[in-house]
Amino acid sequence: MRTFVVIFALCLAAATPSAAQSADPSAAPGREEHLALAGRYLELTQGSEVFKQLRGQIDESYGELDLPEEQRSWMADQMATAIQESVEATLVELQDDVADRFTVAELEAAITFYTSPLGREIVRKQVDLNFEMQRIAMPLLAERLGNLMEKFCQRFDCEALAESAIKNQR
Repeated sequence: MRTFVVIFALCLAAATPSAAQSADPSAAPGREEHLALAGRYLELTQGSEVFKQLRGQIDESYGELDLPEEQRSWMADQMATAIQESVEATLVELQDDVADRFTVAELEAAITFYTSPLGREIVRKQVDLNFEMQRIAMPLLAERLGNLMEKFCQRFDCEALAESAIKNQR
């Protein structure tokens, strides 16, 4: 689960705002080329090479579980497949957002950079750092969320919150 959160955060980071494009970017001339550049950018910064690195992290994290090898392997495979499918679908959805936020010139420059050896190395290191940040942040966040829920329940009706959460999951 924590791996999916990291991937989702990476996807969101790739879609940071830049220069405004136009009032209705989907009607702009050259939109298909712009979308193609956005897709290439996402592939370079979030795509298959990043997923290979992620797969190694998944295997490593599941390797630490106290389960029989067959179960660890099955869980790692299933988690990797679920994450890969989710990321691929997310990247398709993000393509328009990236094209809306980045100019053609910005995308071309980014693609040139990320296809270089230096750019590929930076992406690899960013992924490693994001995993490390996740490892450090998750226990801190869990503690703070626990404290927050405790304060909430002292002030408000937790049963109503639980019922609402159950209804929202249906």
